Amino acid sequence: MEHRARPLAPLASILSACILLASLAACQPGQQEPTAPAARDDTPVVAALGNARIHESDIDAEIDALPERIQAMRHEPALRARVLRSLLRRLALSRKAEALGLDHDPEVRRRIERARESILIDQLRQWQTARMDEISDAEIRDYYARHQARFTIPEQVHARHILLPSRKQALEIIRQLRRGRDFAALAAEYSLDDSNKGRGGDLNWFPRGVMVKPFEDAAFALKKPGDISPPVQTRFGWHVIQLLGRRPARTRSLDEARDDIVAILRRQRLDAWTDRVLAESGGRILKREYRLPAQTADPGDKTPASKP
Repeated sequence: MEHRARPLAPLASILSACILLASLAACQPGQQEPTAPAARDDTPVVAALGNARIHESDIDAEIDALPERIQAMRHEPALRARVLRSLLRRLALSRKAEALGLDHDPEVRRRIERARESILIDQLRQWQTARMDEISDAEIRDYYARHQARFTIPEQVHARHILLPSRKQALEIIRQLRRGRDFAALAAEYSLDDSNKGRGGDLNWFPRGVMVKPFEDAAFALKKPGDISPPVQTRFGWHVIQLLGRRPARTRSLDEARDDIVAILRRQRLDAWTDRVLAESGGRILKREYRLPAQTADPGDKTPASKP
C-alpha cells in the first residue's frame, strides 16, 4: 500500500516531547565503553559523527518507543528524518558534554548509573517473566476463593446535578424541573460546575466515599431513576441532584476476575524471585538503624517462585 506524505508541522512538538521521554531507554549509538560486545548491525548507516554510526535500525528502535499513532507512520521519510535528526543531535550534545568533562561530575555519574540499572532491571524482569510457569486454573480458583472481598463491587448510583449559588435559586430550578424543563438544558445554562455542565451535569456512576458526605447521602437516599433531591448544601454551594440509575453491590465472577488474578499471581511470583535474587546476592545493610524488621506476609498470598 502506498504511503502518502502527511503534514508533520503539528507532529513536531509531539515528536520532540515523545523522543525526549524515550531518550533514557533508547540505544546510544557509539557508546565508548560497552559492557559487552555489540551485536553486528547490518542495516544501512544513515549518519555518522566521529567514529559513531547511526543505522536504520536505530531509527526504528526510536520509533518503537513513540505512541502507536506515530509508529504507524514509521515508513514516511519526513518522520524518519525528524527522528534521525533527534538521534544525531542527542549524540552530538552528549559528546559535547563528555568533551567538557561533565560526565565526571558525581551526580551525573549517579544519574547515568541509575538509568543503566533501570534498563537492565526492565530487561531482566522481561527475561524472568518469559520463563515463568503458566498460572494454573487451580491457583486462580484458590486465590479467588480466599480473596472474595477484593472482587466485591460496592453499591453505586448514577446521578447528575446542577450547582447553584443559593438555596433560593436551587428551589427555583426544582420548580422548573417539575414544570417539565429539561435537566440537561438547565444544567448547561445555570450550573456553576464547569467540569460537567457541558454534559448536562452528569457525574457518571460512583460508590460511597467519592463525593462529599452531604451530597453522597442525598444521592444515595434517592430511590427511583428520575427522582430529584431537595436543595443540598455543601462547601461548593447548593446542589439539585437527579438519580439516573442504581447498581446494587455485587461480587465479580471468577471469569470476570480471571485476568486480574493472573496478573496478581504473576507479580507475586516475580516479587518472590526478586527477593530470592537479593538473598543470593549477598547484599548487606551495614548501618544498623537502616535495617527493617522482616516483613510478615499473608501466608495465603505466598506463591512459589517459578523455575529460573
